[in-house]
Amino acid sequence: MFTVTNTLLLACLLLFINGMAKAASNSETPSQYILQKIAQAPQLTSGQSEWLLLEKSGNNQHYYLANKQGEIYQLDQFDTSNTSLLLDLKRLSKKKSITKLTAFTLHPNFSLRAQEGYGTFYTAHIEKSTSNNANRLYEPLLKQKVNYDAVITEWQLTLSKRVNLSSQREILKVAIPTDHSGINQLSFNPYSTSWDENFSQLYIAIDQHSALKEYPLYSGVILRIHPKKMSFASYNIPQDNPFIGHAAIEKSIYLLGAGTIQKFIWSDKHSNKLLVSHQYTNSDSNNTANVQSLSYAYGGEDWRQQTPNQILYENINHNLQTSSPIKNTAYFDNNLLTYQGESVPNLRNKLLFLTQTDDQWQLRSLARNANMVRTEQPEADSALAVEWHIPATDLNTKQLSLYRDNRGELLFFNEASGAIYQLFQSDKTAKPYQEQATQQSSFGGIALFFIILSALLSGFVFYQVKVQKRSAKSLVRREYTGITLTDDTLALNLFRYHQEKAETVLELVDIHQCQILIGDNTVATLSANSNYGFDNPQEQALRSQFHNEQVAKMVDGKVRRISLILHTSDQDSYVVCLYLRKGSDRLTKHSYFEVVDNVIDWCWYFSKQFNSEQTGQRIIKPKLTADDIAKAEHKTHDDTPLHAQAAKVRPLIKPERANNNAKQLTNDEYYKTPKTTDSAPVDVNDKKAETEQSEHTSQALAHEETQLVCDLEKLIELKQQGFLTAKEFNQAKASLLNAVKVNVIKDESGKIDKEI
Repeated sequence: MFTVTNTLLLACLLLFINGMAKAASNSETPSQYILQKIAQAPQLTSGQSEWLLLEKSGNNQHYYLANKQGEIYQLDQFDTSNTSLLLDLKRLSKKKSITKLTAFTLHPNFSLRAQEGYGTFYTAHIEKSTSNNANRLYEPLLKQKVNYDAVITEWQLTLSKRVNLSSQREILKVAIPTDHSGINQLSFNPYSTSWDENFSQLYIAIDQHSALKEYPLYSGVILRIHPKKMSFASYNIPQDNPFIGHAAIEKSIYLLGAGTIQKFIWSDKHSNKLLVSHQYTNSDSNNTANVQSLSYAYGGEDWRQQTPNQILYENINHNLQTSSPIKNTAYFDNNLLTYQGESVPNLRNKLLFLTQTDDQWQLRSLARNANMVRTEQPEADSALAVEWHIPATDLNTKQLSLYRDNRGELLFFNEASGAIYQLFQSDKTAKPYQEQATQQSSFGGIALFFIILSALLSGFVFYQVKVQKRSAKSLVRREYTGITLTDDTLALNLFRYHQEKAETVLELVDIHQCQILIGDNTVATLSANSNYGFDNPQEQALRSQFHNEQVAKMVDGKVRRISLILHTSDQDSYVVCLYLRKGSDRLTKHSYFEVVDNVIDWCWYFSKQFNSEQTGQRIIKPKLTADDIAKAEHKTHDDTPLHAQAAKVRPLIKPERANNNAKQLTNDEYYKTPKTTDSAPVDVNDKKAETEQSEHTSQALAHEETQLVCDLEKLIELKQQGFLTAKEFNQAKASLLNAVKVNVIKDESGKIDKEI
C-alpha cells in the first residue's frame, strides 16, 4: 500500500511540475523577497508624534515600541490583538514639565531571569529645568542660561510584565539650551557579552547646538557611562573613557564634534568601533559645505576642527542658501543596520538602509570594504547598490523604518498603519508562489492535478507525522548519528544509527556551512561565506547555552537533541543527530558532556577550514570527569533528598574488620569487646586510656561511614540522571567500597592492626 501511494505521488508530481513549467512560462517571475506580517502596533492619531524605536530582547515574545508623545507599548508577537500601553511618561509627570520622549532602549539582560538588568529599560526625555541639579552635566564656562534638561531614567518591569513605578531612577540629566535638541539615541553594544569588560555600558548621542558648537558638550557628542548605581553616584564612568584625564572635557564624553548625529551602530561584532551617521559643516579653502557622512569612530576623536580620519561615505552639498535639509540626508536616519540573520542569505553581512524614489521604496546596501566614497549625487552612485525594489502593493506608505530583531532578522515597520513585517527570501518559501502561479494559469487540468496532489500529500504527511514521526527512535534512525574524519583527513564519514560502516562520505571542499542546533534552534553557524571565525569567547558562550539546556529538568515526553547540519555547494543538507534523549531514555551512544565537547571540537575544526585567518588561538581546557560533573551538577535535577536515595545501599557498606594475617572478620566479631588474657587487676589509667581510644575509634569509624555515604549519594544521583549506565554504576560503587580505609583496633594496647 505504501509503495503504491509513493508511485501515485511521483506520477502526480511529474504531471504537476510539467504543468507548472508551462504556466510559469506565461506568468511573471515572482519577486526575490517576500514580507510576512508578524505584529501590529496601534495607529497614531493625528495629534500624536512619530514613532521612535522598535526593540526586542532575548527569547522574549514581546516587541517594545515608543513614540515621542511619551507612550511605550508592549506588543505580543503571537497575538496581534494583545497590545498594551506599558508606560505613559506625561501622565506620570506631576508638574507637567515633560515635553517629549526622545529615546529608549532595553538592557542587554532584559529577558534573562536572575541576572542584573532583568526587565530593565531606559528612557530619555526633555523636561523644563528645575532647581534639582543632581547628576546634571553642563558646560561650566557657558554663561548662557539653559532652560531645559535631557533626562535619562531607569525603569523595571514586574514578573507580570508591568512597570514597577517605584523602580523609577534618574540616571543623569544634561543641560540643553532648547527643547529641539537633546538625547536622540540610547544604545548598548549588541555584540558585547556578560564576560566582557565593556558589557552593559550605555552609549548616549546628543545633538549639536549650532550656536554653542564650540563647547564640547554641545558640539554633537556621544557619551559612554555604566548606568549601575554606585555608593555616591547614580552611574559610573568607565575608567578607559578617552577624555577622563582632560580637564576641559566632561569625563563621560566618548566622541565630540560630530555635529547632528542621526544614528550610530556597531557594524562589526569583532570590533568596538562605531559607525556614525552624522551631518556636519565642512570648511575648506574655497567653499563651506554641508556633509552627510558615515564615519568610523574609535573613541577619543574631536571632529570640531578636523574631519574624521576614516570615512565610509560622504554626500556633499555646497548649497547653503536654503534652510531645507540637504537631499538624501534621511538615507541613514533610523534605517542603517548590518544584517546578520538567517532568513535572507543574499543580504547577510551587508550594510543596509532604505530610500524612497518616485513613491517607491528601495532596500539598498553600501559596500563596507570599498574605499571612501565621496559624491554629490548619491542617487546615481554605484556604491549604493539596490538590493530590492519593494513593490508598491506591499508597502505603499510615506513612513517606513528598517529595524533588526534580537535574532538579527530584518523588520519593516509601516509607521502609518502600525504593521510590522519580517523579510524572507522567496527561494526558501517557493510554495506560495507555485500555488499562486497554478491558480492564475489557464490550464484547468493543472488545477485538478493540484487537488489530487494535495489530497495525496495530506495523506502522506499524516502518515509520516502520526506514524513514522511519533517516536524519537524513528527520528534517530532517519538521520545520521555519527561523524568522523577519513584517514586522509580530506573528507567526512557519516554513519547511520548502530552502523559501523559509513553510509555517506562528504568531501571537505564541498562543505561550505555547518550549523549547530539545540533542538530546532540554531545556536552557532560556521560558514565559508562569513568574514569571521570561531574564538574562545564564542566557545564560552556556546558552552553556556549547552549548560542552560542541560540544567533544564527532563520530564516525561520531553526531547533533548543536539545536531549538526552540513550544507554543501550542491545545496544539499546532511543532518547529524549526535545526542538524543527522550525523558529518561538516551537513544544515542555518547553522554551529553561528551557530545558537547565533540561539538566544540567540530566548531574549531570547521572554523579553521572556512576562515583560518579569523579563527582565534584555542585555549585547551581539561575535559570534565564524571566526578567533576557530579560535584557541579548532581543537585540541579532531582528534588528527592539525597540521603533517602542512599538509604537503599547503606546496609551493604558496613565496614569490615581485618587482622595482621589479612583474615576477614565478620561484623559480629568486629563489634565484640576485647577481653583480657589474665585475671590481674586492671589499672584505672589503662581503663581510661582504653575508653578514650575506643571513643576515638568510634568517631573515626563514624566519619569514614559518613564520607562513604556522601560518595555513594553522588554515584546514585549520576545514575538517576543518566550520566552512568547500570554497569558503570556497579563498577564505580565496587571501586569506591574497595578504596575505603577503616581504622580498627588490634588489641588493648591501641595499636593499628590493618586498614582495609
